[in-house]
Amino acid sequence: MTELVLANGDMCVATSIDPPALADLFPIYGKARLRLVNTDVTQFDEVQLAFSIAEQAFGGVDVVFSNAGVTRGCEVESTPETVAKDIFDVNFWGAANVMKEGVRFFREVNGPERGGKLLQMTSAAGIGAWPTLGYYVASKHATEGLAKTLAQELNPEWNIQVMLIEPGFMRTPIMSLWKDSLIEPLPAYTTGPAAEARRLLKTETLGGDPKKAMELVHRVAQMDKLPLHLPIGPEAMELFRATSEALMNAVEEWKAEAKQTAFAE
Repeated sequence: MTELVLANGDMCVATSIDPPALADLFPIYGKARLRLVNTDVTQFDEVQLAFSIAEQAFGGVDVVFSNAGVTRGCEVESTPETVAKDIFDVNFWGAANVMKEGVRFFREVNGPERGGKLLQMTSAAGIGAWPTLGYYVASKHATEGLAKTLAQELNPEWNIQVMLIEPGFMRTPIMSLWKDSLIEPLPAYTTGPAAEARRLLKTETLGGDPKKAMELVHRVAQMDKLPLHLPIGPEAMELFRATSEALMNAVEEWKAEAKQTAFAE
């Protein structure tokens, strides 16, 4: 996304826990177009500093692309508590820090004439589920819930929009991270759905083209009115459809009994 933004003539403050990973872009674009900031999103003061640098360098921020994320592969029952908390620290609390400071910045620094767009990367896993990714899935569900609530809380007069980016599997380093950091399952999980999910994720060539995905996100971000949800990839579309159908089936199956729980008039 950083390369795409710069290639399209915009200015960018690129934050990363590892800024040298983007250092090769600096000689091309220089300080007039690019700032690299070492940011740990789990630390709110570092998030605030990144926005402050953006204000000083470029006078404001029009679009925030919040993309920090980690994962570990393991069944829910087999996952150590420390691992689960680490996933939530980055995927949920880190995202929450960026959301809060982003909205404050759009409202108080940009003002309503400029407003701003908050693009929050979540995942199709935030809509459905996948065995061996339980705490990653849970963190994405939590992020989705927080972002949707935030979107409902925003005063329309502030001119701030929120979009959830919900890709399926993408061939990014996070897939390699999952494979390289697999935690051994408990003996009870060496067969069954979880074992099959491990096999698929370890052996199958999964995932779409992240460059094409970011090109789509970039195009949609130019729209005057952003969608709240942006599913990307065939796995995401299928998961959206399956989840929607399951919910509607539950409504149809239980609507008569559910209505009977209301107070009698």
